[in-house]
Amino acid sequence: MRKTSAILLAAALPMAVQAANTEFSYGGYIKMDAMMSTYSDGDIGAASLGRDFYVPSATPTSGGTGEETSSVDFSAKSSRINFKTVTTTDSGDKVTGFVEMDFLGSAQGNEVVSNSYSPRLRHAFFTHNNLTVGQTWSTFMNVGALPETVDFLGVSDGTVFNRQAQIRYTMGDFQFALENPETTLVTAPAAPGAPGTLTTDDSGLPDIVARYNLKTGDHAFTVAAIARQFAVQDGLQNGVDETANGFGVSLSGMVKLGADDLKFSYTTGDVARYVGLAAAQDAIVDASGDIKATTVNAAFVAYRHFWNDKMRSTIAYSMLDADYDDDAIAAGRVESSSSTRLNLMYSPTKEVTYGVEYSMATLEKVSTTKNEGDLNRLHFTAKYSF
Repeated sequence: MRKTSAILLAAALPMAVQAANTEFSYGGYIKMDAMMSTYSDGDIGAASLGRDFYVPSATPTSGGTGEETSSVDFSAKSSRINFKTVTTTDSGDKVTGFVEMDFLGSAQGNEVVSNSYSPRLRHAFFTHNNLTVGQTWSTFMNVGALPETVDFLGVSDGTVFNRQAQIRYTMGDFQFALENPETTLVTAPAAPGAPGTLTTDDSGLPDIVARYNLKTGDHAFTVAAIARQFAVQDGLQNGVDETANGFGVSLSGMVKLGADDLKFSYTTGDVARYVGLAAAQDAIVDASGDIKATTVNAAFVAYRHFWNDKMRSTIAYSMLDADYDDDAIAAGRVESSSSTRLNLMYSPTKEVTYGVEYSMATLEKVSTTKNEGDLNRLHFTAKYSF
């Protein structure tokens, strides 16, 4: 018996030593959302992410021939949990690890009986000295500029929003990163009048991001630039193997106005995948096999007013506009979207928040005739953070 205990103690000792050098913590929140939505031109499928939060491209459009529909959705899928570790190495360096999950986008579960949704990976990265490695927010994105909304993201049309694997180096206020590439493409139709085919493909080079953060008093600003390679590999378009380069810039920030704040973002260039939750496509491939990048402009502005120390409101407007090189090839793809929202948030304690938000959104697709749709949504949330 003593021998067995000694063996177990010896086996556990390395873990105990490691634990002595590592601090463990966890966090997250429980969040319930209830939404009443009205769509002017059709319905959103029950499995669509657009039923859980505002996804610009999910708003139904029918060229004016659709019928108005409505839906009511209750969900706790946006609840999340995270784990953090901080390890002190033998040399005195700090290594920080972070993993976070929620339940949005799950292919498992339905609303019939148990709502059993599987977790999905949000973040999985570690930092060591000035290096960050793993999956987290794109360096091109300024999380600090996102406004407080009841919706999961709210200003989806106008903001950079992306999480992906990357290698990032931070040097003071400067950041440089190599990030996972992906190209979304619309190919030329096989026959006149037929829709083009949407494909995705990796490029042969990583996305390259450079960023500078500036703080002055209580104000904060970020300027970021991105260089990308668009690629279509042999077999996707009549045996074409073609690449093209793209560039984009983004300016975002937060201005303090007493207790209130004004947040904003403006992004322009060949950045379709990075804004509007990839509402537009990065490029089209014409009949001769050439890649033509899509120029996208996206922006939002949001003002938050504090009524008192427990209650505040945000009013926000966001927009996206995509300019394709050939409208015939891009027919049926997102051309523009915009949304406006107003909310009231109440936090009786720091850990608990209740909120209600009304939003209106419009989506327009490339077409020779009117092809747009509207969304109106009343959204309630209750959130407990721990």
